[in-house]
Amino acid sequence: MAATEKGSREKGTGYVDDSVLGCQFSVYPLRQDDVDAPVQAAIHAARAEGCEVRVGNLSTLAWGDEDAVWAALRAAFRAAQRHGPVVLTATLAAGMPTDGLVGEIQRALAE
Repeated sequence: MAATEKGSREKGTGYVDDSVLGCQFSVYPLRQDDVDAPVQAAIHAARAEGCEVRVGNLSTLAWGDEDAVWAALRAAFRAAQRHGPVVLTATLAAGMPTDGLVGEIQRALAE
């Protein structure tokens, strides 16, 4: 990778713009009979904040501009918390890979 004038490294192709913040989060309801309701509430609350949201098997991915992502994370936690005790874990990323790059990696693994 070539260094830029500011001393940072240029990223390769296949990554979204640095202005897009990605957040992978998981909700873990504690001592609740219905664990689906707080998870669903968190997902819907995150989407209502204007982020793109994709539900996975083990976590939810939200991405957008920084303010929207932080608002989505806060809203998701508060929505889940209304159902009872809950833990929310999150991983944040700037410059995350595109769906195309992820697809290339998945295809290479299948070979």
